[in-house]
Amino acid sequence: MSAEVERAIREIRATYSKKGRQSLGLCSLEGLRVFERAVASQAAITCALADEAFRGDPSERYVRMRAALDSRGITPLAISDERMLELTGGRQLGGLIGLAELPGERSLAEVLAASACAPTPLLMVAGVGFNDPGNVGALIRTGHASGVCAVLAVGCTDAFHPRAVRTSMGSVFRIPVVNLPDVASLAKALAENGVRSIGAVTSGGIPLPEVQKSAQPSAVVMGSEAFGLSDEEQALLDELATIPMTASVDSYSVNAAAAVMLYEMRRPA
Repeated sequence: MSAEVERAIREIRATYSKKGRQSLGLCSLEGLRVFERAVASQAAITCALADEAFRGDPSERYVRMRAALDSRGITPLAISDERMLELTGGRQLGGLIGLAELPGERSLAEVLAASACAPTPLLMVAGVGFNDPGNVGALIRTGHASGVCAVLAVGCTDAFHPRAVRTSMGSVFRIPVVNLPDVASLAKALAENGVRSIGAVTSGGIPLPEVQKSAQPSAVVMGSEAFGLSDEEQALLDELATIPMTASVDSYSVNAAAAVMLYEMRRPA
């Protein structure tokens, strides 16, 4: 195996940790769909490894992706199908894995300024303390489908963990991600930029259908699957909303709850 391939594999494995991603300034891309979204968003792809199936598949999607990589000066490095399965943990997502530059950090004010001409009201979603990268990726994908102008990653919520990127199906490259250290910083940034904060709580909030619609930009704030929003975090937000549920359960999954919350906020009054 060539030194170039070995180096690419080392860097891909390094991006499995946040420290490694920050050191390299790179995140991993896994699978044809993620590469398609990265290409469509003009992400700076730096390398690609491709197995025999990807290199030889004559179908339109594969031909189009090979052409897209070639147009960016990326020649996929050849590895065996077996090595690809080793790198992907047995996942078969199109025989393609690689690296892209991490997007530059953006503030909430910068995101809102860039969204000034977008349809109103502006909507965003915040994930607080999501320690499951799969939930982070699902939230990003749901936010993208719901037309949010940004995803706010609060605390340990890591939008560019490999599993988050993979679960987002590349949506992480299509919408801005703003990182904030805690809910106090989130609430301060939202207030300073005239954004209304609406926390999702399992009980005690305004029933979601009764939440008042507004032309003001809004952020739906979701706590983690395991812990939700603490009492102290809830107190920092403008409003709390609860999705009506049957009495025999106490919560939705966090991604289902985010989808319901964002849909309701988008629904005309």
